[in-house]
Amino acid sequence: MQDCDVVSIYAFVASKTEEYRVMRQYGMFHAPFMSFFSQSFYRDVDTHWKGTGFAYLLLLLTICWIPGIIQLHHSVGDYVENGAPALIEQLPTITIIKGEASVAVAQPYKITDPDSKMVIALIDTTGKTVSLEGSEARVLLTRAEVIYKKSAIETRNFSLKEINAFVLDQEKVTGWLAIVRKYVAVVAFPFAVVGSFAFRVAQVLIYAAIGILFARMCKTDRPYQTLLRLSVMAVTPVIIVSTVFGMIGIKIPFHVLVYFLAAMAYLYFAVYAASHQDVGQEKHSMSI
Repeated sequence: MQDCDVVSIYAFVASKTEEYRVMRQYGMFHAPFMSFFSQSFYRDVDTHWKGTGFAYLLLLLTICWIPGIIQLHHSVGDYVENGAPALIEQLPTITIIKGEASVAVAQPYKITDPDSKMVIALIDTTGKTVSLEGSEARVLLTRAEVIYKKSAIETRNFSLKEINAFVLDQEKVTGWLAIVRKYVAVVAFPFAVVGSFAFRVAQVLIYAAIGILFARMCKTDRPYQTLLRLSVMAVTPVIIVSTVFGMIGIKIPFHVLVYFLAAMAYLYFAVYAASHQDVGQEKHSMSI
């Protein structure tokens, strides 16, 4: 009796597995390749896939961010080793006591970019220099505040009055940069993935609404959830191409518009493929 039960369970699982295999031709790992060209793939996503496709989208973005984060790690490391020391060695020891800064160097003191020789920061606690007007520098430290020129039309002032006692020197800045170099990739990766995922979800929600129009153009009708799945697959080539181009440094003029039009083309292709599946089924029914 027990042997029969085992055989029955095995036969049931095998039948369901075979049924699933027949029904669903492609899995999520086919999507990064098949989404570029395959009508049968989009038909399979339309008919046999379930849900919104957001889990696949999250996985895709996670993988696509790995090369960029590796590049970020190497770029920061290269700057800490080769770029930052030339700037750090120009930094005098800055002491802030009860909201007042002081330095033991002749002032105004200039910190320049090692390559361009452009002045990037000024230090003047004597009161002779009170603004960045007429200066190419973007930062000015006075006795009581830090002035930062964000743009040609916007300047921000940060008061030092809340600082009771603080010393900034080359050793401290070097230590901070070492920490940044060590942890920048670990910290940046989840923020990059979550941020891009939120953006892409909002994007495909809008694209699925556009997909309703495409469905009417193709004389078919698709549930919104199905159009969400198709929209996720339609942005897959765009995500992959933009990732590859970013890695090798290729810049496309008007890239936002180009990628949008490409996604729309793929979405129409997906809806068109699904609509032809309906036509095929209708002809089959008529022949019967």
